[in-house]
Amino acid sequence: MKRNLLAIIGLVALSTRLTAQDNLPTLIVAPMSGDVSVIAMWQPAMGQGLSEMLVTELNKSGKFQVLENSELGELKNEIGMGEDGWVDKAQKVDKGGFAAADFMFVGKVTRFGSKEQKLGLGGFAPGGLGALGLKRGVSDVRIDWRLVDVATRKIIKSDSAVAQQTGLGFIVGVGTGGGGGVIGFDNKEFMDSALGKATVKAMSNIVLQVQGISLPESGRVKQKANIAAKANAEANAVKHTPGKVLAVASKDAIIVSIGSNQGLKDGDKLDLYQTTDVKDDKGNVVFSDEKLVGEVILSGVKEDRSRASYSGELTVQQGWTVKAK
Repeated sequence: MKRNLLAIIGLVALSTRLTAQDNLPTLIVAPMSGDVSVIAMWQPAMGQGLSEMLVTELNKSGKFQVLENSELGELKNEIGMGEDGWVDKAQKVDKGGFAAADFMFVGKVTRFGSKEQKLGLGGFAPGGLGALGLKRGVSDVRIDWRLVDVATRKIIKSDSAVAQQTGLGFIVGVGTGGGGGVIGFDNKEFMDSALGKATVKAMSNIVLQVQGISLPESGRVKQKANIAAKANAEANAVKHTPGKVLAVASKDAIIVSIGSNQGLKDGDKLDLYQTTDVKDDKGNVVFSDEKLVGEVILSGVKEDRSRASYSGELTVQQGWTVKAK
């Protein structure tokens, strides 16, 4: 019994966390870049490693719902398998379900190196990488970053994170024709080096900086709200388009000139106005005076007209006006 209760509590807590996460602003993390004049050829591995680390830490921060951005090809392939008939129709993933990003994180390593005594590593360097070795001293890393509103391209916040670490670091002197790209976060030697530790410090500083940002409402959310408000205003304007009494067969069969095209439905109530026209000496209506005399209830709504009933004491006349409440 106790075990079942704990399981239920765990499921409720998980559901609460997932619901809260769904309400967070969405974020994509762009692949990290670097100045090739400073860190030639390191980007293919380390740049992705930095991005993956940020995805993990920012998603854990509770500030964003981070979206997958590095394996979009695989996600598209999964959708394609369903479209090509390889997946059961009832289980396939359809297009159009991807979440959209509110914000994008962009970062660039602008300083990455160490000073002091050099220690060669011999055969450790891959072919074509160039002069790769270790050095004792102070390793220094700087990462410049910015948070961008995806819908407007406006920079919400920009900053830099700088970190240093004393100890062993890498010498990265890469030949321009080399393959490179092996200095990554899956490289134990790098992670144990002072340069790797300085990089991790800088990344941790970035996460703290981002957590402290007071996020504005994203441009995407504003655009959606504006579209919804415009559509709602247009719907209200149409709904409140005045109609006329076209015919009166009885108090329960009053035909009016508005219907479902104006967003009306059975059971809706309309204000009924007695209309008095003022005409000139040639019989032209030059002014109409309206007096609220009650309401009618719709009972047979069609696209451009409706049947209505009236329970008041007046005799409803053709040409009177009806308006949605």
